[in-house]
Amino acid sequence: MQDFIWLVPLLPLLGVIINTIRGTLAVRQRHTAAHVGDHGHADHGHHDHHNAARIPGWIASAMVIGAFVLTLATFFSLLGQPARTAAGENGRFFDVTYWSWMAVGNFSVPFGFLIDQLSIVMMLLVTGVGSLIHIYAIGYMSHDQRPTRFFVYLNLFIVAMLMLVMGNNFLMLFLGWEGVGLCSFLLIGFWFEQRDPPWASTKAFVVNRIGDFGLLMAMFAIWTLTRDVQGNPLHSLMFREVLAEQHVQTLQFTQTAFLGSQYTAAGAIALMLLLGVTGKSAQIPLFVWLPDAMAGPTPVSALIHAATMVTAGVYLIIRTHAIFQLSPSVMNFAAGLGAATAFVAATIAIGQYDIKKVLAFSTVSQLGYMVAAVAMGGYVAGLFHLLTHGIFKALLFLGSGAVIHGFGDEQDMRKMGGLKSKMPRTFWTYLIGTLALAGIFPLAGFWSKDEIIGYAYDNDHRLLAVVLIISSMLTAFYMARQVTMVFLGEQRDTSIHAHESAPIMIWPLILLAIGAVVAGLINLPGLHSLETWLAPVLNEPVAEPAEFHLGLAGLTLVLALASGWLGYYYYSRNARRIKANERDPLYRWGGDFYTILEDKWGFDSAYDLAIVKPYKAIAGFANRIFDARIIDGIVNGAGWVVNQASRGLRVLQSGYVRSYALMFLIGVIAVLGYFVLR
Repeated sequence: MQDFIWLVPLLPLLGVIINTIRGTLAVRQRHTAAHVGDHGHADHGHHDHHNAARIPGWIASAMVIGAFVLTLATFFSLLGQPARTAAGENGRFFDVTYWSWMAVGNFSVPFGFLIDQLSIVMMLLVTGVGSLIHIYAIGYMSHDQRPTRFFVYLNLFIVAMLMLVMGNNFLMLFLGWEGVGLCSFLLIGFWFEQRDPPWASTKAFVVNRIGDFGLLMAMFAIWTLTRDVQGNPLHSLMFREVLAEQHVQTLQFTQTAFLGSQYTAAGAIALMLLLGVTGKSAQIPLFVWLPDAMAGPTPVSALIHAATMVTAGVYLIIRTHAIFQLSPSVMNFAAGLGAATAFVAATIAIGQYDIKKVLAFSTVSQLGYMVAAVAMGGYVAGLFHLLTHGIFKALLFLGSGAVIHGFGDEQDMRKMGGLKSKMPRTFWTYLIGTLALAGIFPLAGFWSKDEIIGYAYDNDHRLLAVVLIISSMLTAFYMARQVTMVFLGEQRDTSIHAHESAPIMIWPLILLAIGAVVAGLINLPGLHSLETWLAPVLNEPVAEPAEFHLGLAGLTLVLALASGWLGYYYYSRNARRIKANERDPLYRWGGDFYTILEDKWGFDSAYDLAIVKPYKAIAGFANRIFDARIIDGIVNGAGWVVNQASRGLRVLQSGYVRSYALMFLIGVIAVLGYFVLR
């Protein structure tokens, strides 16, 4: 199977090429038809958007399904490898180099893939969930005017994400890292003719550049500061070289200045990597881009902002855990940052009315769980929640898309209600995703959340465990609020005719709902299959079954159930107070504090005050003064000088022969006078 790994990213790339060629030919045919129509011939004018979406959609979906099948084959091929070599090292990996990508002096980077226990798990998530989202998008985008372009972007995103998790060196990872950023920009702003998507895509792009700067600086530092056992610069970006224990340990003994303070090289690199994680995985204070990214089509929200792209930061920490472990202070800071993000984002979700923005802040909150887990050293727990969350949050986003699709493209929950009877299949699958997200037994979220909380409790992070439990309660509350406002009671805006979605959109929901039920088996207490699978790549011995805290799990479950029931009870009792364009019934109790939640704790306002408005003021000054008077003054002044000079010279070019003869005579006299008087 090692010889066919390159086909995994190639298939979706082939989908990009095929659909691009098809789209180009279709545009030319339409232009030709329009030209013929202009000359009075038959005009076939009618354009069936449904068929236009189906063909490129199935091409794109088939390519991702093919990549998923190849990934499964690679997984089983890895299973055939010994878990440990005779030397006790990891024996399950394929490290394949295809060509020398960059070679300048002693800087050399190959183009190759590293398929091990960590990357194969991420590949299964990307291609598996990605396949279902592609199929769902065929129905969701059926009436869009540019379906071919959409599926080209969607396939391209899969290619970039696979590059990110399959690359065998930091530069390959960075290629995918920037690729998913580009695709995110294109997909969030896909409906560019509307008001919000272009601003949201630009915001996402700019905010992520801050994190990308951190990752880039970390790569420079790794290449410069990592040394071999003899103390010579290693000058490598290959994961298996740089992150080898004998090499990564040298970062602990090198001092470097960073942000005005002295750090070990490991500490400085870990901080820069954490900046990259903060941007891509939407942690405080760089999470502000992700909720606004909901302006894009819902399949984009499900694929990029739930299951794949935003988890890249968590993957980065696990991949580079050998560096983070050398800096406990950075890990403690990251754990606190993740827990704070989980809590703050959960509170903000309570104050949102847009069905997708509630899920967006929920995603930010769950990413906080993951970052907190891996920063505490619970790499398996973090990856476990990454996998389960990727399944049930994709389910919830696609479910919200089915609601929006069947409710006249309306996203304000205050206008909904009573949709359970109109969209029964969407309701039941959405309810399963809600229970999984809330951590209700026996669904997947219960097992993965409990493992993170239990790990925090066992490793003397009791305060973080408390914060995460409170965040879990808030999750249950805002999801109960959402389900009650959307599906229960009576429909508040009766002018909208609600209807169930087409089967092509429902079947992915059903399959993801099944996944949300059974995904907890991946690392069930007592089995810990995922922990055993990842142990060699994490350089740990095969772990003994971790202790399952029945009391702690029971407490978390009871609190989540109580919080969820409170949300359902409050909003069902106050259903009449829920009205479009009016404040939430909870405002009666929360008052100005609830306004803070509606305003997202003021993060956007603070950015607007501290960065956006000053930037606009500087840009306005440059436009009015510097550009208009100085830049334009220089350009216009040069033109004025040339104009005046030409006017003077024009006097001499009169066209009269006698004038030219006179000038010739004056010239001769001047030359003779010069020589006579010298």
